[in-house]
Amino acid sequence: MITVLDATFRDGGYYNQWQFNLELANDYLSVMENVGIDAIEIGFRNPFKREGTFANVTDSFIRNELYKPNVEYFGVMIDTNTTPPKTIKTLFSYADESPINLVRTATHFKDIHIGEDVCKELKYLGYTVTCNLMQAADKSYEEIKDGAKKIEKWNVVDILYLADSLGGMNHDSVNYSFKAIKEGWSGLTGFHGHNNKSQALSNSLEAIDIGIDWIDATVLGMGRGPGNTEMEYLLHELNKRNFEFETDLIFDLVLNKFYPLKKTYDWGSSLPYYLSAEYNIHPIYIQKMLLDQYPTNKVLKAIFYLRNIDARSFDQELFEEALNE
Repeated sequence: MITVLDATFRDGGYYNQWQFNLELANDYLSVMENVGIDAIEIGFRNPFKREGTFANVTDSFIRNELYKPNVEYFGVMIDTNTTPPKTIKTLFSYADESPINLVRTATHFKDIHIGEDVCKELKYLGYTVTCNLMQAADKSYEEIKDGAKKIEKWNVVDILYLADSLGGMNHDSVNYSFKAIKEGWSGLTGFHGHNNKSQALSNSLEAIDIGIDWIDATVLGMGRGPGNTEMEYLLHELNKRNFEFETDLIFDLVLNKFYPLKKTYDWGSSLPYYLSAEYNIHPIYIQKMLLDQYPTNKVLKAIFYLRNIDARSFDQELFEEALNE
């Protein structure tokens, strides 16, 4: 049985600086509940983010402002690189005293060791904990297997995710990546797809077919860069496989509430995002260029410059350097 998680208000926040309208948020939560979604990630928890409310979703905000959906898992994401272990007990209460029960941690393969103490603190507080390994597309079989082995030894992570952060995965890489995970990891697995090559839905269904346990999507695919697997498409496809999601409700949400956002922010797959996946360029470089409406020849030249550099992480100086070149 697959657990479906919606990450719209976390991943989608990269387009509006997490400044979602409260009425929209509560409409969305009610719809997700009635559609039959299993899990919702409502935003980040990061007091250092200076953007909108959903960049640092606190327990008090959830209690006082948000509709609390009747779903199995309700949670937030933290970045292990920017959340020291000593801050966990100030950011989170014990799970049985909190309106959330799920905390997802995002980490890079090279920084896996940083996440250990963070995950241990969260598990001590009683949360369901995921570890999302970022930028999986360019990792070798051995890198994925070794990363999974390290996390297995912590004995505190409930679900180990692969995130196709740069959007370069296909069916073959999805298959070998999860085969590698299974050599080092005995627990539940999850997949988070990005749509640089218009393959997020296809890759998500492939991951489900090979037996993963958790799958992510967002409403209308709203998410960083080209966006994510579209929740409305995913649920429609799952219903063909004898699931029973109330898809008419999410179709209404998409058409009446999220299409206006898409017209404003214009996320979605495109040639620049496709090339960013091919060359392992962080999608924020492309997102910033497209949102700021740089001329297409300048965007292309910047991509050609970045493809010869390690641009898997966003750096403002490198961004300006690429544009000047």
